[in-house]
Amino acid sequence: MDILIQADGVTLTETIKDAIDEKIGHVEQYAPRALRTRVRLRKVSAHPSPRQYTVSVLVEIPGADLSAEESSADVVSALDAVVGKIERRLRKLKTERLAKRASGPRRKP
Repeated sequence: MDILIQADGVTLTETIKDAIDEKIGHVEQYAPRALRTRVRLRKVSAHPSPRQYTVSVLVEIPGADLSAEESSADVVSALDAVVGKIERRLRKLKTERLAKRASGPRRKP
């Protein structure tokens, strides 16, 4: 799975890159067919605030793509929150898909 990172107003350090690779890498276990993940880091305001940085993630999977966005005072905590959202959604989709496959097709009596 490819991870594309776009930083607007944020200096992309090795620490941030490593955190993105590690956290988005965990997402792959729930979506092995994912084509790519787009991560966008934005600095919303120049003044320190609780919602200074926004991280949005778009996971491109066959069918409907998944996206999530979260704002926080620092990039890493916003990334943690948005990865949690994506993991919950992917886990739900995978569980539904496996349950549908396990129940099998309905048979006529």
